[in-house]
Amino acid sequence: MASDSYQEGIAAVQAGDFPAAIQAFRRAVAEDPTHTEARYKLAWVLGVSGYLDPALAELEAVVAADPGHVAAHYNRGALLLQKAQLEAEVEGQIDLEVLRRAEEAFQTVMRLDPTDQRAYAFLTLVRRAIRNYHSRRDEEARIS
Repeated sequence: MASDSYQEGIAAVQAGDFPAAIQAFRRAVAEDPTHTEARYKLAWVLGVSGYLDPALAELEAVVAADPGHVAAHYNRGALLLQKAQLEAEVEGQIDLEVLRRAEEAFQTVMRLDPTDQRAYAFLTLVRRAIRNYHSRRDEEARIS
């Protein structure tokens, strides 16, 4: 039963056993694909465990099923920003498309909850990164 698996996932998170939590939340979602909170918790545990792409895929499913899920939009933006930063470290250049997706996620949070100060701070950070990206591109074009 999905609710049993969901409760096992919650208990595993509380015990700090993220691999067990991932398995339990995956079972809950398999048992009931409409269990949005199980999918959200799965995404959260995947994200904090470093599995960014699978976490983002689950968050996409959450916001598709529940467009008003503020926490899912917020975490989607935070994971996209983290992904952009990690890719920049490896590739030496930030991915503008990933930044734009993060910007969109934080804009959605601000639309749903205009008082969310964390989302506002992250939105400002993402917009600064986008401006810096364009400034570097303009400077490179002038030099070459």
